[in-house]
Amino acid sequence: MNIPSPIFLYRIIHINNLEKILYEGKLICPAGIEKDNNYISIGDNTLIKSRRNKTIDISPFGDFSDYISFYFGYRSPMLYNIQNGYNNVTKRKPEEIIYLVTSFDEIKRRNTKYVFTDGHGYHHLSQFFNVENDLNNVDWKVAKSNFWFDNEDDPDRKRRKQAEFLVHKELDLSAIKQIAAFNKKAVDKVTELLQKNNINIKISIKSEWYYD
Repeated sequence: MNIPSPIFLYRIIHINNLEKILYEGKLICPAGIEKDNNYISIGDNTLIKSRRNKTIDISPFGDFSDYISFYFGYRSPMLYNIQNGYNNVTKRKPEEIIYLVTSFDEIKRRNTKYVFTDGHGYHHLSQFFNVENDLNNVDWKVAKSNFWFDNEDDPDRKRRKQAEFLVHKELDLSAIKQIAAFNKKAVDKVTELLQKNNINIKISIKSEWYYD
């Protein structure tokens, strides 16, 4: 599969974390966020702590806590774990999770620093890049596929599905061009928050971006 155009980038968050993002007017990397007892983590907390200790050896350097992580596709293995409560991840209903969507073109236009990987960022086989021409190292067929379980023919598919795009430090809210949610109940909640904060972002029901 050729490099898609445009390249969309997908970040999943708990819906209850949206209000703080709207209030601040930007997405902030974990290292830049003050401790907030109301923040709801949706990932593997053990992995999150481990990623903080993994350095990124290409510019703009740092570690994973210095970056805001996006995927190149929806229906990630992490979302699968979240919806099913697998691998020490707290189980969440799909309507509790929303997508924040931007694009690579939007990141470039803002001259925002970034790195990206060809697979799960913490995996020892994954490589890191920071040059646009290296986007051909992403397996776009797998990154965009709904089917990513490893099998005998491809025992590395799950890692490649989880290729990451990492935005350095922060990203202005205006870079988010779409919010996607599982159902009308979630869309209504997001719409109310957007209106409350006088922010206009497209909001859509995308139930196909979730697991059954």
